[in-house]
Amino acid sequence: MAKINTIGTEVPPTVTIYINNLNEKIKLEELKKSLHAVFSQFGKILEVLAFKTFKHKGQAWVVFDEVSSATNALRQMQGFPFYDKPMASCGVFGDNTMCRI
Repeated sequence: MAKINTIGTEVPPTVTIYINNLNEKIKLEELKKSLHAVFSQFGKILEVLAFKTFKHKGQAWVVFDEVSSATNALRQMQGFPFYDKPMASCGVFGDNTMCRI
């Protein structure tokens, strides 16, 4: 389902979802492996991106190979308890991030 951006044009959904409100105390490699394990139930994952820089702490991006997998994961994982914190998942649409928190 396409979203409407701020200038009124449609932006189709992509294969990438943005996740925030992640526990910042988890080591980077453990975080990536855990995210991969949790989200792989929705489809093939091409990449899990997470960083420990100040600007990106508590955030990650999961890239699926199909839009339907990303859309399904986005719907079902909202608020999922992950390392004692409820995940906030958002869809990435072009240059915009559409969040439901």
